[in-house]
Amino acid sequence: MRSVRHPVRGTIRSRRLRVMGAMVAAGVILTATALTVGPASAQTIDQKRAEAAAVSAKLAELDAKALEVNARYEAARYELKQIEDRIGAARELARQTAAEAETRRADVRRYAVTAYQNGNDSPGLDALLTNDAEAGMQKRSYLESISGSRQDLIDALRAANQKAEEDASRLRGAEAAAAAKKADMEQLKVAADAAASEQRAITNRVQGELRALVDAENARRAAAEAAARAARSGGSVSGVANPPPPGVAGPAAIRAGMTKIGSGYVWAAEGPDVFDCSGFVRWAYLQTGISLPHYSGAMYNMTVRISQAQLQPGDLVFWGPNGSAHVAIYIGNFQILHTAKGVNVTPLDWWTGYPPSGFGRLR
Repeated sequence: MRSVRHPVRGTIRSRRLRVMGAMVAAGVILTATALTVGPASAQTIDQKRAEAAAVSAKLAELDAKALEVNARYEAARYELKQIEDRIGAARELARQTAAEAETRRADVRRYAVTAYQNGNDSPGLDALLTNDAEAGMQKRSYLESISGSRQDLIDALRAANQKAEEDASRLRGAEAAAAAKKADMEQLKVAADAAASEQRAITNRVQGELRALVDAENARRAAAEAAARAARSGGSVSGVANPPPPGVAGPAAIRAGMTKIGSGYVWAAEGPDVFDCSGFVRWAYLQTGISLPHYSGAMYNMTVRISQAQLQPGDLVFWGPNGSAHVAIYIGNFQILHTAKGVNVTPLDWWTGYPPSGFGRLR
């Protein structure tokens, strides 16, 4: 029997077929679209990751530059202080030798006046003309005494003048060295300011997803560098087996330093309202009666090396070669008190990518 096509069912079926065909076509189109968009999205993410890596590398470079410049500035400032001390000593010595030379000149002037008033400074003629042999001998003796005194005065004046000139030359040299050191410090400050400005500009530009990627890359770099450094040093910066016990001044210095939280950072300042890193540590310990040099490298050299595990409140934490870049006061619980954008309390690992280079305890 020949089948009869139902008109309604046929219509429904044909509609279904058309819908299924459309769905298949749409699926093909979506698949094609996915294949097209997928690589483009991945490429965009890769590009962002590459940009984040470049930004992180640039920030790390600027951090390294800041570390180096700060260390050089600290050293230059300490050297300048030593030069200025020498200038003070040289100036006082020059004053003394100038006064001595003036005294010698006065002696020669008095001698000349006396000789002029007596007619001349050589009684030789009287000695030769006298008929008294004994008087003649006495006058010859007087002549030799006078001649010797005159020569002594002249020699003393020459020596004083020469010493005064040497002292003045030494003073001029020290003053020239101080001027050169100040010029070096000004150049370092310009370089530091430029690096800080560039770092701020980069940080302000990075927003949204890129910031998250940069933060992740920074964390990855910091972890890798810390692991590499730990592997090289055996796990931590080493200290002595039996360091001296912590001093009683440490907690007092911390209490004094805490009163300055929020104070601003200014290069070479040591309080009472603004500080640089070593200036702040120096100020805090001065309140306990302990005078430290205004240079983190000098503080490093005068402290006993300890390990991170041996840290106690009041110990010092250093960054840079031989502590030349930065110094902070350890306050416990892996926290430090120092100048971090002003006086502040931060974690011990506040400097991303640059862990401490050493720990020290005051003897």
